[in-house]
Amino acid sequence: MYKYVLDYLDGESLIQCAQDLVRINSVFDPDIDGANESGVTEYLEQRLNAEGFEVHVDEVVPGRSNVIAFLRGKEPGKTLLFEGHQDVVSVGDPGKWKYDPFGGQIVEVNGRRIMYGRGSNDTKGNVAAAFFAAKAIKDSGVAFKGDILLCFPVDEEGSMIGIKDFIKKGWADDVDGAIICEPEDKNLCIFQKGAIRIKVTFQGDQAHGAMPLSGVNPNWALARFINEIKGLEDVEKDRVMKHDYLGWPSITPTMIKSPIEGVAQINVIPNDCYVTLDIRTIPNQDHDTLVRQIQGIIDRLSHRYSDGYDKFSAFLEIVDDRPWTEISREEQIVKATYRAFRDVEGCEPKYNGVPGATDGTFLQAWKGIPVLVTGAGDREIPHHVDEWVDVDDLIDMGKIYTLAALYYLNE
Repeated sequence: MYKYVLDYLDGESLIQCAQDLVRINSVFDPDIDGANESGVTEYLEQRLNAEGFEVHVDEVVPGRSNVIAFLRGKEPGKTLLFEGHQDVVSVGDPGKWKYDPFGGQIVEVNGRRIMYGRGSNDTKGNVAAAFFAAKAIKDSGVAFKGDILLCFPVDEEGSMIGIKDFIKKGWADDVDGAIICEPEDKNLCIFQKGAIRIKVTFQGDQAHGAMPLSGVNPNWALARFINEIKGLEDVEKDRVMKHDYLGWPSITPTMIKSPIEGVAQINVIPNDCYVTLDIRTIPNQDHDTLVRQIQGIIDRLSHRYSDGYDKFSAFLEIVDDRPWTEISREEQIVKATYRAFRDVEGCEPKYNGVPGATDGTFLQAWKGIPVLVTGAGDREIPHHVDEWVDVDDLIDMGKIYTLAALYYLNE
């Protein structure tokens, strides 16, 4: 019924838009003035305004603004949100890239057109696909009920302050369903892993490395703690087992710093140190319970090693807490996108889960909005050197977004 609208989706212009976005460096660096998403913000504002959307640029913090746009239907109805972030992660060492990280170069590989560049996969290509899906609906003049809302927030790769601000200011209050535009091999992701980020700081007493008994070495405490954490991870894996879509839960020590400040020296026992934990959770894991268990480890070790050169003294800080989410296959947003995928691809889509959190985590956890995560791009490529996306997959994704919106809003 709505397939004729796909004739209004300009695939090559979609790809040009994706290239334009990739060519804008939107890595956030707090230590460099102007190193943020502002170039992408300006580009999207101009493009959306030029196409006649109702556009709002909403500052989150100085220099960093969400781009929000509406396409209004002619009759009252539901509000569908398409969401994709403006920021990208660091390129790391540019010398390790074969292709310019901010070049958006398209190369033919085994008969397929591949676009390279930071953000091509995660998730500027999908941002362009969502924009052009909404544009195709507008250009076709097809009648639809309700509203299509586009949100392109800042800081998804950081603490997600963009989507949190979007929610707190009321922009999501009338949203009935959301499609989060992330690279998921076009799978329909109905689960998302949760995440708890924890920092544990250990206190010692600086001393000479040749006389360890004259001080307190916090590294022993850190080592004992990590060993206990591995045991907790094993217990949790045995308890909840492997999830069909999300795999195993995990508790991963990521950053270790010793000492926290000053110069580390091989012959000096540090005054303090810390470790960060990246905890990824699945259904049947309770975040408050996990935090209590970790605090219990700290309390038990503090009691056992209460004095001496290996004294255990530590405190825990929760840096971020993002719950796991799930929605039913019977949700209208899932059924509409399922139908759209089948119509575009000619086959049945695959259900899956997001191995990490997305901005959609907070839309569902804070507002109860049914969230489906789907987009073009190999799901294992984000953050890699020579990040890439298949150009034709982006065009197909634009078509899927187009039909999903119409099926969701009109039926």
